Amino acid sequence: MANGNYADRYARFVLKYRWAVITLCFATTIWAAFYIDKVNLRNDPDSLLPLSNPYIATNLYTEMTYGMGNLMVWGMKIKQGDIYQPWFIRMVQAFYRDVTALDYANSGNFVGLPSPKLRNIGIDPGGSLDFSRLLPANGLSDNPFEQHNQIAYLRQGLEKHLVLQALLLYYQDRSGEKCDMVGADGEISTASMARLHQQCRPMGTFIIGDFSNELKQNHLSWIADMKALMADYQSRYGDRVEFTISGEPYFLATMVQELRDKAWLFAVSLLIILLILWYEFRHWSCAVLPLLGVGMTIILTLGLMGFTQFKLTTMMALTPMLLLAIGIGHSMQITRRFMQELGQTGDKEEAAYRSIRSTIVPAALSIGTDLHGFFAISFVDISFYKAYAYFGIFGMSTLILTTTTLIPLLMLTFPPTIHSHEHERGWELRLASGLTALITGRWKWVPVVAVIAVWLLSAHYAELGRGFTAVMAGEAGRSDPEVARIQDEFDIMPGVEKGIHYPRAAFKDHYLLGELLGDGGEVKPIADLRTLSRQMPGVITANLLVRSKAGTLPTCGLDAWDREGRRVIGPERCFDEQEDPPQGVFNDATVLEALSKFEDWLRGHPNIGYTISYVQFVKTLNMILNTPPLEPPLGHMNLHAIPTLAHIKQFPYAYRTKGGQGYLPDPDETVQLYNGMLVTGAGAGDLDSFVNTRNWDEGVIVGFVNTMDPVETHRTIVDFQSYINTHQDDPGMDQLRFGIAANETIQIPNEEGRSIITDDTIPGKAAIGGFLGVTEATRDVAFKEWLNAPVATSVTVFIMTLLMFRSWVVAFILIGLCFITLMTQYGLGAYMSSIGEWSANLAFHVQVALSIAMGLGVDYGVYMVSRLREEYQANGGIWKAALRKTQATTGSAIIISMVVLLSSFIPLMNTELANLWSVSLYISEALIMDVFIALTVLPLMVYWLRPRFVFPL
Repeated sequence: MANGNYADRYARFVLKYRWAVITLCFATTIWAAFYIDKVNLRNDPDSLLPLSNPYIATNLYTEMTYGMGNLMVWGMKIKQGDIYQPWFIRMVQAFYRDVTALDYANSGNFVGLPSPKLRNIGIDPGGSLDFSRLLPANGLSDNPFEQHNQIAYLRQGLEKHLVLQALLLYYQDRSGEKCDMVGADGEISTASMARLHQQCRPMGTFIIGDFSNELKQNHLSWIADMKALMADYQSRYGDRVEFTISGEPYFLATMVQELRDKAWLFAVSLLIILLILWYEFRHWSCAVLPLLGVGMTIILTLGLMGFTQFKLTTMMALTPMLLLAIGIGHSMQITRRFMQELGQTGDKEEAAYRSIRSTIVPAALSIGTDLHGFFAISFVDISFYKAYAYFGIFGMSTLILTTTTLIPLLMLTFPPTIHSHEHERGWELRLASGLTALITGRWKWVPVVAVIAVWLLSAHYAELGRGFTAVMAGEAGRSDPEVARIQDEFDIMPGVEKGIHYPRAAFKDHYLLGELLGDGGEVKPIADLRTLSRQMPGVITANLLVRSKAGTLPTCGLDAWDREGRRVIGPERCFDEQEDPPQGVFNDATVLEALSKFEDWLRGHPNIGYTISYVQFVKTLNMILNTPPLEPPLGHMNLHAIPTLAHIKQFPYAYRTKGGQGYLPDPDETVQLYNGMLVTGAGAGDLDSFVNTRNWDEGVIVGFVNTMDPVETHRTIVDFQSYINTHQDDPGMDQLRFGIAANETIQIPNEEGRSIITDDTIPGKAAIGGFLGVTEATRDVAFKEWLNAPVATSVTVFIMTLLMFRSWVVAFILIGLCFITLMTQYGLGAYMSSIGEWSANLAFHVQVALSIAMGLGVDYGVYMVSRLREEYQANGGIWKAALRKTQATTGSAIIISMVVLLSSFIPLMNTELANLWSVSLYISEALIMDVFIALTVLPLMVYWLRPRFVFPL
C-alpha cells in the first residue's frame, strides 16, 4: 500500500543518514537552549483579550485619559486605639514615601493620607476657601502642641471629606463590625455621618497607588523590592499594625515569582516519569531516551519562545506539560515497538527499521490531527490561545523527528540488553486478556452503559435540557429574562458558568504543598484580598465613562468676525470663550443632577461599596459654601446636592442670603462658578482623575465593586446597562453617552499611528471600563469561544482523519468518541460551577483544555485503529486474537502514558497557581476518559461498524 511504501522509504532514509539526523537534532537543541532565559514571561492581561472589544477599549481609554490603570492597594489596620496617633501617622507617611519611590510608580496618581491630592474642602477663619493639604508635606511637627493641632486638622478635614473618606478610612464599631458612611439607599445623611463619627473608630487606612506598564516587563525585580519593603515594615510594626496588600501588579508579579520558585517541580515531574519508565522497561536507555526525545522538543519550543520574544503569560507554563503529554505517548509507542521487534529478531538495526516503519504513519496521523486542532485555535483573538497554537504547532511538528525517528536511532546506537520476553510484563498480558474477555463477552455493554451514564451526568450538571428548552422556546419565551439571555448568548449549557473570578483564576484558596511543608496552606494574595474586601468599599473598579452626545465646538478663528468686528460665524458652529456660555455637559446643572441620581442608585446597589466622581466634589463644595456661618457642614447634609433650581427653591435660606430677598441664583452659573473654584483651589492633576477640565465635556464615575463572583459581576453589569437604557431619555441623561461605542476609533498611547476600532459585540449596551469591564469582556470572549473553538477543532480533526484513513466510518467513530470526552469536560466545569469553585469553572483560560482533550483522544484512537488493522491482518482475520495483541501492545502503552502524565501533573497541581491546577485537572480528567474510551468503547464501535480500513473485503 502507498502508506507502507512511504513509511518504508522514510525508515531506510533516516537509518542511512542516522548520524546526520542525530547531529542535527542535538545541534539545534543546544542552539535553542541558549534562548530559554530570554523567554518574555510578562503576564500582561492587557494583551490577553481583543482590544476591539468595547469593554476593553473603554477600560483602555479611561486608563489613558484618567490614569490608575495598574492599581495597588496597601492596607494598614491598627491593633489598638485609632489611626490618629503620631507614631502611626509618621509610619504611614514613611510608608507612602517608600512605595511612591518604588520602580515604575506613577507617584502623582497615588492617593493616601500623605498625598497632595488629600486636601481640605472648607472655609478658613477669614472666610476664604481652604484647600490646604491635610498633612504637612514635611511630616508632623516635633512640637507637641503643633503636632496636636496638625492631627486635629487632619481628623476634621477627613470627617467632612465626603469624596475620599470612605475610600481611605476603615471604621469599626465596638463589636468589630465595619461601619459605612453610605446608607442602604445610597445616600449620605446627617444621621449616618453622626453614627460613623460618634459610635465607630477609624481603625485603618489605605494607600492606593498606580504603576506604569513598564512594570510588566520587570515583574521579578519589582516583586522582590515590594516584598522586602513589606517585610521591613512587618518586622518593625507587625506587633501593632496589620498589613495587607493587593492589586493587579502584585497578583501578576507574584504569579511570575511563584512559577519561577516552583520550577523545581517540573524536575520532580520528570523524575516521576523516569522512574515509571524504568519500572516498565527495566532498561535505563528505555527510560532516558524517551524523556530525552520529548525534552528536546520542549527545549526547542522554549528556545523559539525566547528567540521570538512573544509576550507570554504564566499559563504558558502548561506548554511543556502539553508537549510532554503528547510526546510521551508517542515515545512510549515507538519504544515499546522497538523492544518488541528487538525481542523477535535480535537484530537492533532491523528492530529500528521495523519500529520506524510501523509507527511513522499512525504518529503522523495523530500529530497531524493535533496540528489542525492547534491551527483552529490560532484564529481565536486571545493572545495566549495564539501562543498555545503557534508554539504548539512548532513543538508538535518536531515530535516526528525527536520521538518517532530519533528514539529508535539512539536505541540503535545505545541498545538495551534483551532478556527472554522481558519486554512483555505480566500485567500487560493480564490486561489484554481481561479487556478482550470483557469486550467480546456478555459484559461488553458495561463500558458502553458506563460512558452513557457519565455523559448523562455531565448533561445534567450542565443543564443541557434547560438550555435547549430555552433556545427552542423562541419569541414566546422571551418574556422570561433568563430565557432571553440563553437565546441571545446561545447558552445551551447554562449550568456551566463561563465568567471569571480573576483572583481565583490566578491563585487557589489553599495549596497542599504548603501544608505539607509546614509553612501554611493558605495562599497569601487571596487571604489579603479577602481582608481588604471586608475593610474597603470594594477591591475592583467599575469605570463609567461619561461623554456628551453633541461634543464641543471648535474654537473660533479670525474668520469668525468681519472687519467691523461683527460676528459672522455663529455660536452654533464655533466657540468663543469671551462671548459664548461655557461649553461642556459638566457645566450643566441638569446633567450633574442626573449623574448625581445615577450615583445614588449605584451606591445603593448591593455589589457597589462606594463611588467617586467629580459630581461629589461639586456637591461637597455646595454644602460647605452654603452652610450657615458657625454651623458644622455635616449638620446640613441636605445641602450636599447639585444646586438645581428645584433644590434652591427647597432650601431658599441657604442661597437668598447671598443676594437678598427673592434672589435665586442661576443653577448653571452656580455650577460654573464651583468648577472655577475647584480648579483654582485644587492641585495639579487632582481633578483630572475624574473630569476633563480642558473642555468640561467628559468625565468618569469610579465605582468600587465588593464582589468578584462571576455570576454577581455579570448581574452588576446588566443592572448598570438596564439603568442607563431605562433613564436614557430623562432630563440630563438625554445629553449623555456612556463608554466607547461600536465602530469608534481610539488611539493607543506610545504606539504612533496605531489605533483601535471597536466592534459591535454588545449592541445597544453601554460599555463599562475598569476591572469590572475587563471581567465582563472575559465572559463575552468565553461565550464566543466555548463552542466555537471545539467545533473548529472537531471539523479540522474530522477532515484530517477522513483524508488519512480514507474511511468515513473511522472518522465518525473517532470524532464521535471525542465528543463524549468533550461533554465530560463541560460536565466537570458545570460541577465546579455548582459548588462555587471559581478556580475551575469553564472560564476562558480553562477552555483551551477542551481542544487539548480532543487532541489526546484522537491520538489514542489513531494508534488503536492503526494497530487493530495491523494485527487483524497479521492474525489471519481473527478478531479476538487481533484485539488481544493490540491491547497488550498499544493498549498497555496508552495506559502507561496516562499514568506517567497523571503522575507528572501531581507536583504541578500543588503550586499556588490556580490556572495551572485547573487546566491540569481538565486534562487529567480528559486523559482518564480518553483512555477508557480508547480501550473499551472504540474496539466495540470498530467491531460493530466494521470499517473497511480495518476489515477489508
